[in-house]
Amino acid sequence: MTKISLNITVDKEVLDTFKKICEKNDIKVSTKINTLMKEWIEKNRK
Repeated sequence: MTKISLNITVDKEVLDTFKKICEKNDIKVSTKINTLMKEWIEKNRK
């Protein structure tokens, strides 16, 4: 799988909380976002 860098703008408080939760669960932020995107795609694919 090819990986690319992605620049996005998000709410600082949301990102800070997300990062803390990922860190607490020993998960890389990028890995979790990738998983969430895959799940969203499968759910919304028509």
